[in-house]
Amino acid sequence: MEIIDYYREIQHEASKDAYKATCHYLTLDENENPQPHGSGVFVEIDSEKFLFTAAHVTDDMEDDIYVGIGENEVLKLGGELTRNEAPGNRDDDKIDIAIMKLSDETIEKLGDQYDFIKQDELGINHEFKELPMYQSVGFPATKSKFNKFKNELKSRPFLYTTMPAKSELYEKLGCQTYSNIIVHYDKKNVKDYRTDQTVTGPDPFGISGSGLWHTPSQVKAKGEKIDKLLVGIMTEWPTENRKYWIGTRIDLFTEIVRQKYGLNIPQSKIVKVNI
Repeated sequence: MEIIDYYREIQHEASKDAYKATCHYLTLDENENPQPHGSGVFVEIDSEKFLFTAAHVTDDMEDDIYVGIGENEVLKLGGELTRNEAPGNRDDDKIDIAIMKLSDETIEKLGDQYDFIKQDELGINHEFKELPMYQSVGFPATKSKFNKFKNELKSRPFLYTTMPAKSELYEKLGCQTYSNIIVHYDKKNVKDYRTDQTVTGPDPFGISGSGLWHTPSQVKAKGEKIDKLLVGIMTEWPTENRKYWIGTRIDLFTEIVRQKYGLNIPQSKIVKVNI
């Protein structure tokens, strides 16, 4: 097997592993049927458990955050929600952070339905490389459908391999390299991992709050856990240029929980946060 093919296999396994810690963020309609709304990542730091997502996903939904815990059941998440307030219009917010410290009751009810990313899998101080070594794992709204007859929501995750954009693009999209990450999205050139065919990808509405993952080069025995790093949370598909996605570096999330809850995780050397 060629080295690049081996790496792609490893990368795909890492994406499947990341999926286990990724939730489909749901709301309920007027008939209390679940509707797709966004994505989120479950993280554990110093035995404390959190949901990381995008702030705009939680706007006006602070008390109505649901996730699936089976084909026919949803769970309303409880806990302490922290998010940045947008300076003016949320559409202009390039930070877009929401963190829920999960309550003990919520953690108990989640059970083993999801994995929690451990703190050694957080890509704090990550140096981005302009190589296709990154994956997004989330739930586009167009890949989800509620069946009222079966009373179930079918959610299909979207796995996409990408690479960071050049630094000169950041200013054009109103971003900062120390707080954001911009990656390519070629909608017309998406690999369908089920068929191994190239297809047209979805509009990524609903991807907001999903993780951006880095898979380092590595050699693993069959069945051995693949190393991966959560390096960002995706927040925006910019109207100015639909060929890119914008995310927030994981460092901003970790700095907030480190300071607010006194957690023992590395301090970011890239960004300073004072709360």
